[in-house]
Amino acid sequence: MNSTKKRITQKEIAHSANISPDFLSHIIRGRRRCPRDAALRLEKVTGISKVVWVWGTPEEIRSAVHEYKHQQGQQNGY
Repeated sequence: MNSTKKRITQKEIAHSANISPDFLSHIIRGRRRCPRDAALRLEKVTGISKVVWVWGTPEEIRSAVHEYKHQQGQQNGY
């Protein structure tokens, strides 16, 4: 039987943090800086430090998001 569990997506992270998926994508790609209020919400959703969201390089942010998504996938059986 196929598992109905799925990996978390950037879209789900964005909606949980009450920001648009496009805005989150721009933050992750380094096109926009993450405002403090959004960083606080993203920290609550992902556990990634607000310092990384606000001051991290795009590579640090991408790496942290990738690790978070990987951890979530393992918890869901991936």
